[in-house]
Amino acid sequence: MKKGFTLIELLVVMAIIAILAAILFPVLSSVKAAAKKTACLSNMRQIGMATELYMQDYDFIYPQTKGTSTQQPQIDDLDGSIEEPDIGSMFTMILPYTGVKMDETDENMLRQKLYVCPSDPNPNDPKCPTTYLPGGPTVNSYLVNGFFVWGLSESNVQHPADTIYLAERRSLSGDVESDPLQVPYCDDIYHPWWNATTFPSIAPENDMDPITGAMDVSRHKGGENYIFADAHANWRSFKQTWTDDGKTNLHDPNR
Repeated sequence: MKKGFTLIELLVVMAIIAILAAILFPVLSSVKAAAKKTACLSNMRQIGMATELYMQDYDFIYPQTKGTSTQQPQIDDLDGSIEEPDIGSMFTMILPYTGVKMDETDENMLRQKLYVCPSDPNPNDPKCPTTYLPGGPTVNSYLVNGFFVWGLSESNVQHPADTIYLAERRSLSGDVESDPLQVPYCDDIYHPWWNATTFPSIAPENDMDPITGAMDVSRHKGGENYIFADAHANWRSFKQTWTDDGKTNLHDPNR
């Protein structure tokens, strides 16, 4: 007689395989997510270093993308009235310092994979400048803190190691026009002074809302990666950087 597995033995083997798969798949998923988080953090470190190199050539001034220089945007720009003129994107300004010799254009920024977080479902959302925010900027996975874009000097940042310079942009995949809460954030800067607790009747948006605001506050295991003003990058939960009661605020260089 030819020997073989019985039906019961086959079912036992299949059950064991199913159990092992149920154990391993979450582990593999977690490892994959951790790898993406690390790659994203590495990208941000390089962006921080490129910004430092840029500043060495420009009298230690952070890349200025707004035409009007102000040291108090939380007051002067509370209603968005001095957002124009817009000089361009800080991400294109630092392109020559990222190790790739490119012209400073949005098209070349899109080719620079440094600006793509592997965990971002739609890092270069083409609908942002055409549908959601017509005429708005070309977006990527990251955002610059609005306090820094008015010609801020490095010497004016009181606590550079504890002040956030760049964050991760909230982007979404798919068709989201039917749900206003699912519309992605379509700017390349965020405004910490636009929030629900600071003159809520005047500020045009709430960029600091953890759900509908500017940042993806839970992209990496309940938090996101940040670049700080001294160019180092680190992961933080949103509550470690901002609370509505004003007790925690790592987004204001003047604090």
